[in-house]
Amino acid sequence: MAWKRIGRDAFKSVLAGIRLADGHWSTQSTKSQLPSASSFASSTLRNLVGFQNTQYGFVPMRGLAYKSTLSSKGMKAEKDVRMRRIADQGMYLFALVVGMVGLTYASVPLYRMFCQATGFGGTVKEGKSVEDKLRRRETEHNEALEAAAAKRELTVTFNADVSDGLPWKFWPTQRSVKIHPGQSALAFYTAQNNSDQPITGVSTYNVAPQQAGQYFNKVQCFCFEEQRLLPGEKVDMPVFFYIDPEFATDPRMRGINSITLSYTFFQVNDEGSETSL
Repeated sequence: MAWKRIGRDAFKSVLAGIRLADGHWSTQSTKSQLPSASSFASSTLRNLVGFQNTQYGFVPMRGLAYKSTLSSKGMKAEKDVRMRRIADQGMYLFALVVGMVGLTYASVPLYRMFCQATGFGGTVKEGKSVEDKLRRRETEHNEALEAAAAKRELTVTFNADVSDGLPWKFWPTQRSVKIHPGQSALAFYTAQNNSDQPITGVSTYNVAPQQAGQYFNKVQCFCFEEQRLLPGEKVDMPVFFYIDPEFATDPRMRGINSITLSYTFFQVNDEGSETSL
């Protein structure tokens, strides 16, 4: 190209002038101590401008190598910034781990509050206590409601499960009970530790069908409470519940004659944080 030819001609002119100057330098006594002007100039220009020698003359190189010119103070400042970034990232990761451990520890009570507030999965909602309901039932006697509740019979079936990895055997002592709305009943579950070491477990529960959960009241229950069993130990756990008489008059409950109460046990580690939920 034209610019390359012009550049080569100009560079050759510079070299020609430098070679003429070599004749003058050759008469000096210091020539043996100094490099020739042409070689010194060529080397300097190649280093600064990035030219390489080819059969067509000197042409520009594609890439130039730049050496870092940072002072020792600048390098130290850069190292300090890098160390601060690493420290900040370490703090973020530590905070994340602490948060996850705290969330795991609080998973069971949070799950309990969520289920009781929303009725999720058939869990009994929080509301008036059983004592308040019984007191109101006595003071505000409703003969039609009592008659409908006496005619309606329900079967409450019990189910038991354990999470994967929990070496327990867990089962209901009785398969089912018969009950009328407005009555209470007592049932038992049994758990046994089949491992050779102490294990702590905690249980969650739900009621099916879900719409029946609003009328199902737990008076006494082992759910959401840690149960620690020694190797081979077996324990019976009571469940005392009450079903509201309004179950019998609710149109949504008309086709429901069976309720299933299910419990599932999960393993808890030694620090108390739930590991399998």
